Amino acid sequence: MLVYQDITGYSNSVINLEFNIDHTESGFKVAIGSGVNSANGLEYSGILFTGQSGYIFDQDGDFVGGYRHDVPFSIETHIHEDCHVSYYIDESLIKNNYTTLTHKPIRVEFEKIGQSSLEITNKGDSSCKLTY
Repeated sequence: MLVYQDITGYSNSVINLEFNIDHTESGFKVAIGSGVNSANGLEYSGILFTGQSGYIFDQDGDFVGGYRHDVPFSIETHIHEDCHVSYYIDESLIKNNYTTLTHKPIRVEFEKIGQSSLEITNKGDSSCKLTY
């Protein structure tokens, strides 16, 4: 099931995604972008992470980390004023200034499978905290 949450995009913002994946084999997908196309999901997703069989991949298909079922982990994205993005997994820098966003991030899409959960915290000029 796909779930969406609007976020307020800020320059120099930090979007923290806290995961707890129900079954390692079931995997997950999360994207941050703008616009929703009912047929294809999130449009303009400049930030994408997928999990499969315990492995985490970014939107370039690069292997960037791992996960286990029922062991929480976080992916923290830093959106810089110049629209470059850096991200961390469990507080370890993985990629720095690796992509340039073409659209302001205003929405998170999470493919919720089973009892997996995602908590979103967005920090900028103000913050919001949401749980799925």
